[in-house]
Amino acid sequence: MMRVWDLIRIAACGLMMLSVAVPAKAFDPPVCRNAFTQQQEITEGQKVAAQVYQQMPVLKDSDPVAVYVRQLGAKLAGQAPGYEWPYNFHVVSSGDINAFALPGGSIFINLATVQVAESEAQLAGVMAHEISHVVMRHSTCNITKQQKAGLWYGLAQLGAGVVLGGDSALGGAAQQAIGMGAGLHFLRMGRDAERQADLLGTDILYSAGYDPRGMPQFFEIIQGKYGSGGSQFLSDHPNPGNRTEYVNAEIAKLPPRQKNTKTTAEFDRIHFLAAQRKPLTGKEIQAGAWKASGDFQMKP
Repeated sequence: MMRVWDLIRIAACGLMMLSVAVPAKAFDPPVCRNAFTQQQEITEGQKVAAQVYQQMPVLKDSDPVAVYVRQLGAKLAGQAPGYEWPYNFHVVSSGDINAFALPGGSIFINLATVQVAESEAQLAGVMAHEISHVVMRHSTCNITKQQKAGLWYGLAQLGAGVVLGGDSALGGAAQQAIGMGAGLHFLRMGRDAERQADLLGTDILYSAGYDPRGMPQFFEIIQGKYGSGGSQFLSDHPNPGNRTEYVNAEIAKLPPRQKNTKTTAEFDRIHFLAAQRKPLTGKEIQAGAWKASGDFQMKP
């Protein structure tokens, strides 16, 4: 027969285990007003993706860097909350350090972003940030907020015939390469959306087993290297202010863990491979000679 002290000790251990197993409340993604159904968002986002393939040098799906990014993206997307968007991940051979997410789940990472990241957690942080924009439907919420002529104006702007460029998040001189027409203005995020993507991205990064400090570290590297105004990445992903501070506060809410993945041997291999590549400049993309090379994927 167990002694009273044994029963108390067992109960205390159970309470300790329970306290460890229950995480602190993490960031709760807000819901914004959206005139699009999820299926409309997916359909129209796919039309925009088809335009990206025609106007940007997207690496073939079989390319080792693209394979790695796709696998890393799938791992992170598996931790994304909410609606199960058909996420897909691609690499653009652009020398601009940037990344962007289209409505419905297509995410593009520029080759220069892979090159400048110093660890897998940092690259994963950029991708988790973009996944978060998809989760919270920031693009179509922007259209809903901006549109002045009803839903179908928004669909026309988003869908077939749209000219990529303007002040969209496609990166630096490459914007000139893909035209200055209507522009994908809805991809340009405000500071509130950036903060939300930072916080949710931190949670996704942690849930996938990575060191959540990877995301602010990447922003810090870009800031230190280019300053606040010298990078298209920082222009398209404006600092809401105190980015490191509020991300650290979010990390403090997460259950402590003995080991977080910072990098992997596979990242080191792909990072070395990517470093040997020479991504295209904006002028080269604009010239369009790459379209006839056969080195790039011309459709989804």
